[in-house]
Amino acid sequence: MRYRYRPKYIHADLQNKHYCEWTKFLRKSENWSAKQIEEHQLSEIKKIVDYAYKNTIGYRKLYDNHGVTPDSIKTIEDIQKIPFVTKEMIGNNLEAFSVKTRERKYITTGGSTGIPFGFYRDNIAFAKELASKAYQYYRIGWKEGDRQLVLRGLVIQSPNHIKYYPRFNELRCSSYHLTPEYMELYRQRAFEYKPEWVKGYPSSLYIFAKFLEETKRPFPSLKGVLCASENIYDFQKKLLSKVFGARIFSHYGHYEMAVLAGFCEYEDSYHVLPQYGYAELVDKNGDLVTRSGKTGEIIGTSFIMHATPFIRYRTQDVALFKGESCSSCGRPYQIWERIEGRLQELIVTNNDRYISTSMLNFHNDVYDHIQKFQFYQREKGKVIFKFIPKETCTDETVGYIRKQLLTKLGDDISLEMEKVKEIPLTPRGKHRLLVQEMKLKYDDPSLMEALGL
Repeated sequence: MRYRYRPKYIHADLQNKHYCEWTKFLRKSENWSAKQIEEHQLSEIKKIVDYAYKNTIGYRKLYDNHGVTPDSIKTIEDIQKIPFVTKEMIGNNLEAFSVKTRERKYITTGGSTGIPFGFYRDNIAFAKELASKAYQYYRIGWKEGDRQLVLRGLVIQSPNHIKYYPRFNELRCSSYHLTPEYMELYRQRAFEYKPEWVKGYPSSLYIFAKFLEETKRPFPSLKGVLCASENIYDFQKKLLSKVFGARIFSHYGHYEMAVLAGFCEYEDSYHVLPQYGYAELVDKNGDLVTRSGKTGEIIGTSFIMHATPFIRYRTQDVALFKGESCSSCGRPYQIWERIEGRLQELIVTNNDRYISTSMLNFHNDVYDHIQKFQFYQREKGKVIFKFIPKETCTDETVGYIRKQLLTKLGDDISLEMEKVKEIPLTPRGKHRLLVQEMKLKYDDPSLMEALGL
């Protein structure tokens, strides 16, 4: 059967005036100097602080209690006078921290924690969000209307779990059905569709790429691979690059739309988009991280969210600071070497050590004989390593994996190996590397020390 993959009309986003206006602004400001960026950010910070103070009970009360008013913001450094807000503060007092704007919608996100968090967002903000992501993709040659195969948490009810969307010229494949049978169907359809880009969750793309590598089956040539919504680990990036033979692009963002950062076109470092919001990295004392090679929690102030403003919002995500400009592309943006991980991706040992799951990656053959794995913890000092074995996985292999894991976990934790037939995805179709059922307190000193905050 032959399929015609040609959009019937202009790409849907290009029919949205707010998307187009924001894209035009981003292109116009592409070559701003560091001084112009600072002037813009200071102006936007003043506007959003004044807006939140005048239109919300929550921010006004918070600022009054800390002796802060919109007039307190004279320089970019004065933002540090403003107190932080957290998920709990906003989630527990949502109406007080929100504004009844036109067409606002209530949305929720579990983030990487799987814990729901609800707030309000309007259509203009969402259009600017989409345009900002697209603007980052422009760096590597992507444009609206390019053929792209999408593999992420989309519920697709067709018999083969594939559906073509002409409004976006997009072929969507369900990441809920990453079995050899359906992945082969995705591969075959790709040769008919001839995608220029593949887009999806790193975890889903990794499983698909592993299937292609192990079965030695070809895939159409691509311009690039667009990773989104999850941290991308080095072992994933290495395999995707090998299998697809194309540029791997990743970006950092979240539903709260306070901070957005994407890879440079020349190097794999995250460039924070200064027109979108104001980003800070702070240490355990709340002081700015300004030294290269130091980590800090990402604090975001959104310039586009007005239904529920996010001002000095603690994201609970951690990044490694690199500098204030990129030597490769020349942009005077804040640069992060990498996203260190979510604060919730931590295993707690008997001695209250916190071990990030990013530290449990290996650059050798440790995981070669298992299909998928997940760490699970519900009590301190005990962790379960759940894994789906391949046919080549023997008892000896399991023993070897356990030994290698313990070299990183240490002596103050017990490790149980559990073979499983399935590892469920989250409701949004994501793979969680760690299911952590213990309640981790962010301000625990040992957690700060473990993450270098």
